[in-house]
Amino acid sequence: MKFSRLIVQLLLVVAVVTSIVLSFFIWTNTARYQRGKNIDVTSAQSNKNEIPMNQVISPTSVIWHDGTDQHLIYNSNDNISLSIQKVMQDWKIDQPKEVSKKDGAYYQKVIQGKNMLQLVYPTSIASSTFGYLLNNDSLKNDKGYTFNRILINLKNKKDQNVYFANDSNYAVYKAKVRNASAAPITKLVYKANINLKIRLDIMKHGVFTIYTDPIKLKSYSYVISGKQDGEYSTALFDSNSNGLVTSEDNGVYTYNYGESKRLISDHNTEELTFEDYTDTSVPKTQFAFLQRGYQKVNNLQNSVSNLRLYSADWKDKDLIFREYVEGFPIFKKSQFGSIRIKFSRKGSSEHFLNKVLEVPVPSNQAATKLKSTTEIFKGLERVGYSPNDIQAVEVGYQWENETDNEKVVDLKPTYYIKISNHWKPYNEWTNESAEE
Repeated sequence: MKFSRLIVQLLLVVAVVTSIVLSFFIWTNTARYQRGKNIDVTSAQSNKNEIPMNQVISPTSVIWHDGTDQHLIYNSNDNISLSIQKVMQDWKIDQPKEVSKKDGAYYQKVIQGKNMLQLVYPTSIASSTFGYLLNNDSLKNDKGYTFNRILINLKNKKDQNVYFANDSNYAVYKAKVRNASAAPITKLVYKANINLKIRLDIMKHGVFTIYTDPIKLKSYSYVISGKQDGEYSTALFDSNSNGLVTSEDNGVYTYNYGESKRLISDHNTEELTFEDYTDTSVPKTQFAFLQRGYQKVNNLQNSVSNLRLYSADWKDKDLIFREYVEGFPIFKKSQFGSIRIKFSRKGSSEHFLNKVLEVPVPSNQAATKLKSTTEIFKGLERVGYSPNDIQAVEVGYQWENETDNEKVVDLKPTYYIKISNHWKPYNEWTNESAEE
């Protein structure tokens, strides 16, 4: 009996020691236990360096033609676009060759192609940049064709090509692919738990995603975070705070470090502007342009897991980033999205909001049913806006602060319309609800 009791006591000691060791590893290295999660929506990484550049600069929409209709698809548990991008990293993609350009009729035929899967970026990127993001040596050295759509035929085994398409000039390119299989991608497509019937139409201001039927989307709630001005100034000035000169006017605080750097923080709107007059080197390549923008974004925010590149204007050296949920952009009460970065010979500027999504919280709101895009166009026409006036239409999430909790924000789906270079929700253009 004494021997049995000794064994039991020994086993208990081993179990306690094992538990302590495992707890230590979990507390000190949580990343390995989170690796399989969908960081786009359901989790926020504590270490900002874990969010790679090819996630922040990645497709935000996946469109699948099932042979009958086109569908916008998404998977809340496994971000399809990022998973497909990972599959493509093993492909051998040759340099693209031009197929067609400035032919709207041909372009519409291509983007409406049956059995085609499309990865859609919100802005154009160069094929050489895509090569760096995919770590593909052949594409890294490409001429630099620009595109915002990648098309893959999942049914025709004879078509051993991947296609690139550019909405701005209707250019289509194709590149031969080796060491590729459609099977892993097809498997991801059929796992989608969001499936919305759409049609891609070319209009005066470009390609529009038309939701042919009313659509239902969930609402979300998130805990948001912000920083004190001192935290931003420490990160951005990279200097002793004793050298800062501070002034305030009606809730607008200005921090100057000599004549070289300035931070303006508007406590009324929670918008900030940082100007660095020493940063006068303008990126010479598009990849350097995007890479420097990505680095600045990481310096501004603790978490960039929900952030995506939304617009890249190479001519004006202007970048805009927005936060995304379930593949849809979040529109805040600003005209520049979440972060706007501009490079020039006179210095760089960064505009950003002191509001960042951190942790999703349970929401008891019912799903929102939105009108079809055709009904949205009819509503705009009733108040005097013709289809030619409309520069863009997007389904996105509206940022609404909770009245009883300033640390929680509600995200509600609605239509956003761009007219005269201004984004507004549908109800502000028409005084009508976008809901069915």
